[in-house]
Amino acid sequence: MIKITTAYDRIFVVIIIVLSFNFSAVKAIGVTRPIPYDIELMRGESANFVFEIQAITSPDKIICSYSANNLEPLIIKFDQKEVRIEPGKIQKIYGQVTVPNDAPYGTYSGTISVSCGALTEEGGSGSVVKTTIGGSPFNVKVVEFREGEIKTVTIPETKKSYLGIIIIITLLIIVIGVYYYFKSKKKS
Repeated sequence: MIKITTAYDRIFVVIIIVLSFNFSAVKAIGVTRPIPYDIELMRGESANFVFEIQAITSPDKIICSYSANNLEPLIIKFDQKEVRIEPGKIQKIYGQVTVPNDAPYGTYSGTISVSCGALTEEGGSGSVVKTTIGGSPFNVKVVEFREGEIKTVTIPETKKSYLGIIIIITLLIIVIGVYYYFKSKKKS
């Protein structure tokens, strides 16, 4: 058991308690390792990957941005620049890694970093204080020849809005109905 005997010990305990309250929102957010974690590509090839930001125990709506670090000269693109996540939800983030035609052969080891902060009410003033959550390791091996398939994930297509088509069909039905209504009135 630790004994708190001096003023310095008490100050240390108070600082630890204050820091634990300050970073409680960060503890409520988790980031998974990218899938696939290790990718083997030849020059000019691309592969998709996915990771999750988990706000399952977060009490607040959060806003997160992400970046790839130490993977130059590889080109990393994400499906969105940032994402808003409701409390208790999980958001999948899709990305794509591309190997330029002039990239040197070898293994590129980097990280995917995620920065999140609590989102204030819409229209609120002030700024969002973001905290970077870890750095999930991500490896890409650039090879001259590859045996087997590229490890990748399928990025789901975004849901297309059929609202425009439904409105046009509805208006067309109304116009045809009105036309036949007035045509039958003329005959009467």
